[in-house]
Amino acid sequence: MVPRPALQHALLGVGVLCLLAAALVGGGGPADPDYVHHVSAADGGTLAYGLDYDAGDVVAYENLSARGRTVFDRARADSPYVVGNESATAPDFVYTSDHVAVGEGLYPVRDEGAVYSLRTERERAGVNVAALFVGLALRGVGIVLVVGGALLAGWQRYRRGAS
Repeated sequence: MVPRPALQHALLGVGVLCLLAAALVGGGGPADPDYVHHVSAADGGTLAYGLDYDAGDVVAYENLSARGRTVFDRARADSPYVVGNESATAPDFVYTSDHVAVGEGLYPVRDEGAVYSLRTERERAGVNVAALFVGLALRGVGIVLVVGGALLAGWQRYRRGAS
């Protein structure tokens, strides 16, 4: 007959499994940011949000990096163009989350004689509340079980040593 594991070993094992499961759930922290690109035609010397620009602010399409041209073309074809990885963004642009100014999240780009408003932003998704609660519950239960198993093992060892 196979001996049953002692209670302290079962507590430790289940506690460790709960802690591992909590690590897999991830705790519901903020998701990775999305990088969003909006392109629209500039109207009468103004960009998005009604901001004015000077001729010196205009970036020629030909002067953009290869990734800058790719981002601009994709956003012009289907705005907004969203990428989920920073490596897919263009080094020509600053990706803002709250402050927009000409040359900082908002760019006048001239292509084939027309000026376009290119807006770049970084958006963070919200927190996954369900995953947060599940992760916290699993961590709490895991810690209680591991501590309880360790205390029970120590208590039994102490009792064996005293007798």
